[in-house]
Amino acid sequence: MLPSRIAQSGYNAQTIVSESFSRTDSNESPAIGVDIGGTEIKAAVVDVRGNLLERHHAPSPRTTSSLREFVHEVIKCAQSPVLGIGVGCKGIIDVSSTRVKSLPGDLHFLEGQLLSEAIGAGQVPVCADNDARVALIGEVLWGAARGCRNVVMLTLGTGVGGAVMVDGVVLHGTNGAAGHLGHTPIDPRGGLCICGSYGCLETYFSSRAIESEYFAHMHRAAPATLSVGSGGEMPNAEDIFLAAADGDECARYVVDRALDYLAAALVGFLHTFDPDLLVLGGNIAAAGQQLTAPIQEKVARRTRILLGREVPMVFQEMVGYGGVAGAAGLVFLKQHLLSI
Repeated sequence: MLPSRIAQSGYNAQTIVSESFSRTDSNESPAIGVDIGGTEIKAAVVDVRGNLLERHHAPSPRTTSSLREFVHEVIKCAQSPVLGIGVGCKGIIDVSSTRVKSLPGDLHFLEGQLLSEAIGAGQVPVCADNDARVALIGEVLWGAARGCRNVVMLTLGTGVGGAVMVDGVVLHGTNGAAGHLGHTPIDPRGGLCICGSYGCLETYFSSRAIESEYFAHMHRAAPATLSVGSGGEMPNAEDIFLAAADGDECARYVVDRALDYLAAALVGFLHTFDPDLLVLGGNIAAAGQQLTAPIQEKVARRTRILLGREVPMVFQEMVGYGGVAGAAGLVFLKQHLLSI
């Protein structure tokens, strides 16, 4: 399901939803993983095998104090001391200091802050990285990319996140911006993107892009089966994918057009990085074969000559809490309990 946007400035005992699971027999101390998203913040106590021992989620924080409250509640619920806290957050993250260097759009209040200080974990060590990178780390350690050394991952949701691993190294670049594949220009005359560029993949293939394109058709009174809800809600991307499958002419046009842009971008990524496999995650990836079937043959046909093979296109295995597990993985990697 594609979640609706929730805005909340603080937390109380009722807003934090927690689930506990049986612990394993591992002698290693667990870590806490935190994934700060634009709609929801998630966390879990994670053991070195990638098992989520306790899960917590709440509406996304809109202040530093509400972020700190959430993390402290998770620490309090942990049933044993933890090795550290790993944090995944969108934007440009300086991994050496945990500083959020740039974060346009939602969660802008974190820009310029050290995440280690923002969550106020005291003496507990804190690691941090971009949310798409930690999702990739989760897949490499415990998910669909186990055993792979070259991986491209795209997270398709409200925006388009990306991360790349080359020869076992997750790319960061000089300023920490490497792997932001959603901001690859697809159309030089396209619309203005949140990043300041024009015609980025995110402006063509993201839930926001698909929803706004469908609304444009509705506004022009084109034949569409979906309509504005009684409360003014616009059709969401999930509804539009379903309507396309059911024969909605506008939805079919919007989805086909978006998939053409995605396929073109994927061809470029595969030619650039020559990965073992391509991992698709995020809310839009819930469309499953309806998403991949129309583009697999297109992508394979356009990359076969240079690559000499068909690159597998797989879905993220660690759905829902993959970023959380990957964030905890940052701690295990730093402690040398695991390696890529």
